[in-house]
Formats: sequence, structure tokens, C-alpha cells
Amino acid sequence: MHDKRYQVFISSTFTDLQEERRAVQDAVISMGDFPVQMESFPASDDSQMDFIGPLIEQSDYYVLIIGGRYGTIDDTGLSFTHQEFRYAVAKHVPVLVLVHGKPDAIAVGKTEATEIGRGKLKELIAEASLKRIRKDWQNIGELKLAVHEALDHAKRSKPRPGWVRGDTIASFDALEQLNEVRKENERFRETLGNLAVDIPLPKIPEADDETAITLLPLTSKTRSGTTTQGSSAKIQGSWISFFPLFFTNLTVSTNDWQGNFYHNIDHDDSCVAIGSAIAGELAPTDTSGYFKISRGTLQRLISYYTEAGLMISSGNDGDTPFTEIAQRLARRHLIGGSASPFAILEGEITVTTVGAPGGNFSRDLDDDIPF
Repeated sequence: MHDKRYQVFISSTFTDLQEERRAVQDAVISMGDFPVQMESFPASDDSQMDFIGPLIEQSDYYVLIIGGRYGTIDDTGLSFTHQEFRYAVAKHVPVLVLVHGKPDAIAVGKTEATEIGRGKLKELIAEASLKRIRKDWQNIGELKLAVHEALDHAKRSKPRPGWVRGDTIASFDALEQLNEVRKENERFRETLGNLAVDIPLPKIPEADDETAITLLPLTSKTRSGTTTQGSSAKIQGSWISFFPLFFTNLTVSTNDWQGNFYHNIDHDDSCVAIGSAIAGELAPTDTSGYFKISRGTLQRLISYYTEAGLMISSGNDGDTPFTEIAQRLARRHLIGGSASPFAILEGEITVTTVGAPGGNFSRDLDDDIPF
């Protein structure tokens, strides 16, 4: 694997952050990478953005340092720093945002003196921080550490071309040989592709087609020895009729990293919550925690609703596994509040409590019905 070095563009207001810019430059160099910043630019007849733009586009990463000033606003209505940031975003250069974490502690001479400037600064911070790697800092030491952490994370999560020494690259002859091997592999793939069997995908059931779900009993026991347990039953309903209960009771946890949200389904808790909810539709008693569906049944439901376009099919990105149309569908069913569309095919829905040994306490659903 080649030892890569990366070009890092450093952007900020200038006069108020000269010491900070030098600190970030030193941090980038200490990591073996190449810093690029305004101080390095020669005098030129070109406008600042005409000259800076290609340098930003050629950079692997863009580091934005934000202190207490927004900068001079030109004819575009934006400061040069804001223009540089937007250019980096437009050219898909990964942006690392380093924001002063205690703006009230910044010296007066290094802050915006006008309401317009302060407002523009807030807009820049909000725009730059949205769904990007952001680190806060309050002094030079924290700033250097923030640069190290942000660049390390960016190199892992957003790999870039970088620079490699010329003498580490394979010779031209070796590259020619590799290219011939690549072409031969392509020919093999084409030949194998012609021999492949065309296997059609099975058709999924219609939304109103019937399916059956088996409810399994759960048991709980109190310290006094009283035992409460559910029963076994097979429930029939349409795929779409089960969805509102599936949507409401699927147990999902959410976390975020650097502004990116991820979700995780708790399969065991979901099996209990969904099974108990289905039982509750068919019994006039509290069924919570006394019924469950199997992991296989849960996976079958997830597979169907994914194929039907109600759940996302790629990874665990986002704060919910459900698509927008699924959320609307569930809300409409909840608003409708129609009667239970389920039928018991086998067994019954009961919750039975048995007293401790020596006692004589027992009840089932019939005890809860006053007629």
C-alpha cells in the first residue's frame, strides 16, 4: 500500500486568526500532509476566487477555522471565507469545521462590531456545521488536537486520492501487463455472463392477501410466587392490516455521529412488543409482555415491508427504518381507528394468573368479562 500524503486547504478570516492558522499549518505538517493557505499565494492579476478556486478543487480536504469574525463582505454579499467554503462544498471537497467553542471569551478586537456581521457569522456557522465533521476549540492546544482528530476521521471515512511518491509507483511495463490481465478478466466475465441462468424474482403477495402469524406465550413470576402467562394462538390477517401494529411497536434506537444519524432495531424487544400488541387487538385485557412472535416471523415481516417499499433497504442510515410513505400510511390507519381485522385460526388469547403454592388464586379472560 502506498504511503499517501494529502493536500489540506486552510481557510479562515486572516488578521484575527494568524496564530491559529500557523497552529493548524503546523498540525497538518506534523501529520505528513501539505497545508495550502492564502499566505502562500503569489501576487496575481487574477481575482482572489479565480486563483483560489482551482487550489481548493485540487485539495483533498478543506479545513475551515471560525473565530469571532465573519470577514469583509464583497459584491457577492458574502465574505471571502464564506465563498471559499461554498466553493469547496460545490466541488465535493470534504469540509472539516473548527469552531471557537466560547465566543464570549474572544477579545473585542477579534469579534464582529456590527449586528450585520454577527448575523452573517451565525449563518456561516450554522451552514458549515450541518451534517459535517465539526470540532470545537478554545485555545491553540485544543485547536491542534481538533485538527488531528478531524483529519484522522476524515481520512478513514472520506478517503481521497492524495499524493504518492513517483518512485513508489509501478513501472510503465508493469502497468501495461496489469492492463492486459484486466482486459483478459473482462473477457472471462463476458463469457460467464452469457452462460448465467436468468432466475426471476418471486412475486411478493398483494397488500390485502392473507397471512398467518403464530403468537408464542411468555411467563412472568412475582416475588410472592404468583405466575402470569399468555397462551399460544395462530392469528390470520392481511399483510397491510398487521403493518400499523408493526410500525408502532418495532423497537428502534437512534444515535448520531458528527451529525449523521443511524438507527438500530432491537429484535428481541420488537418480537415481544409486536406479539403483545396483536394479542391485545383480540382480547379485552392487558396483554403486554405475555406474548411474542418468533425472530423468523419478525424477519419475514421486515422482508415483506422492505420489498413493498415501506422500509429502507440499504443499511441503517437515518433515524428511522421506515420510508416517508410508510409513516403516512401508519398515520392514516391510526386516524381511521377501524375495528380489529384479525381472526384466531388456532388456540385462544388468554392471560392466566396462578397464585403461589398453597394459595387458591386463578383467573383468565373470562374473569374480566362481566357477562
